[in-house]
Amino acid sequence: MPPKRPPPQRTFLTNAQKLELKAFWSEHPDLQLLAVVDWVRERFGVSVGRATLYRIYHAPADAFAGNAQQKKGRRVKFPELERDILAFCEESRRANESSGAALSDDALLRAAAELRARHGISETELKLSNGWLHRFKERHALRVTPQAAAGEEVESAQTSTDNGDATQAASDAMDSGKPKRKPRATQRKVDAGVVMADAVDAVETNDVSDGSETGDDDEEDEDSVVEASVAIQEALEANSDISATTLEASVISEPASVPAVIRPLTYLSAVSVDPATAVGFVRWKLNSGMAHAEYFSVDDDGVAVLTNAMVQLNVELQHSALPSDSSPIIFKVWAGVELLGQCESSIRWADDQALSVLQLGCTLPAQTVIRVEYHGAGVVHSGSRLVLRLLNE
Repeated sequence: MPPKRPPPQRTFLTNAQKLELKAFWSEHPDLQLLAVVDWVRERFGVSVGRATLYRIYHAPADAFAGNAQQKKGRRVKFPELERDILAFCEESRRANESSGAALSDDALLRAAAELRARHGISETELKLSNGWLHRFKERHALRVTPQAAAGEEVESAQTSTDNGDATQAASDAMDSGKPKRKPRATQRKVDAGVVMADAVDAVETNDVSDGSETGDDDEEDEDSVVEASVAIQEALEANSDISATTLEASVISEPASVPAVIRPLTYLSAVSVDPATAVGFVRWKLNSGMAHAEYFSVDDDGVAVLTNAMVQLNVELQHSALPSDSSPIIFKVWAGVELLGQCESSIRWADDQALSVLQLGCTLPAQTVIRVEYHGAGVVHSGSRLVLRLLNE
């Protein structure tokens, strides 16, 4: 039986990291999304999905203002109540500046309950629990004196514990005259129900909801479901064949996970400078890049690879819309005298312009010059792009 894969880890970016990512993206607009994924992994040590990066890219910068260490953005369910509670906290802070006294959790919860009633919100719609209190303070970066928040709940829990102890003592007294049974051996069989319950609890723990917030991190929530599914599947497998699992576990040791080597991001971006017609080579000039001087250079109608390297090449040509009877080949990409690939269809048309894209991965020897040869009708417009990224030396 092959070793089981560990469940996927949920990873998030803080607001400060998201702002840094947006700044990096604005400085390097030519980067492909996969290159940005690698940069995030290298910079922050986490791996995030492309959908998450897409949302961060299109979100305004002020969406990540506030608590710099906050990771998950939330929309509150009752924003007017939230503003009133926050105003109460600010008033309390100003009133206590001279005395140095801090607002306690109990006082904040009592004020929140009173304001909730004024807004006509029922307790079932918004439960002012410890979880709500923690998230409220986290959303607004508040520091409140950590007293016994929700004292009624604490007192109730203590009463329940005392009652349970008393009941257990009475039960022990009644059973004292009975002969005690020999204790059972430790159960070796894995209880799938317990593991499944733990998996569900793990999802709930990751994102406890008290009705005060609505989430907009769909991808992270999907990760929770995947994690729970993996745990449930493992529980079912363990319950169905525990003896085989136990036997194999004694002779099979899972290999230690080796972290992947992350290469610093190295790329060059060039843009076309003059209109090119068929059949002719597109001329380029340097647009942007990162740590590329030792590996790539722009040479008029080509881009040179200076060392032996494995590269990713992306060519995006904006050109005249092609008539139906035009050549089936739009452009070719050459590495010296070797044909790397050719593009035969456009991906987008608008008015009299079209966009054609070709993506290639290849290993090239040192001093190879990459050229793009246009074969379509009309002209290649200025602003077409060629991005060369170093994958490995």
